[in-house]
Amino acid sequence: MTMAEIIERFICIPSTVAVVGASPREDRPVHTVMSYLAEAGFRLHPINPGYVGNAIGGAPCLATLDELPEPVDIVAFFLSAEHQAEVLEGLRRLPYKPIVWFQPGSENEVQENRLVAEGYPVVANACIMMIHQVYGS
Repeated sequence: MTMAEIIERFICIPSTVAVVGASPREDRPVHTVMSYLAEAGFRLHPINPGYVGNAIGGAPCLATLDELPEPVDIVAFFLSAEHQAEVLEGLRRLPYKPIVWFQPGSENEVQENRLVAEGYPVVANACIMMIHQVYGS
């Protein structure tokens, strides 16, 4: 899937996103991005074991991708590479292959290459909010 196809099918038309590294803290970039995406009509599933039991952006925070109540179109990483191993294991356990979006600061070239080789669509070095601001409806 090309970047143009991803933008057309999953960014221009709001999709379902698992936000890995979600935070209720307003000083975190992930909070700004989540607020924007929710306002734009995206359905969000915050993932962060440190905030389980709390609502972030009006949605219950989950500990892992294994707890997702529905399939997601995009798994957006807001975690540095050294904290991604367990989440990537959970990603690979999903019975489908969502788009894996590495937000700026979350890039992980080794895993990006592995995921592409495994058939996952991967986006890196781009902010999902900024892409929506440019191309979204």
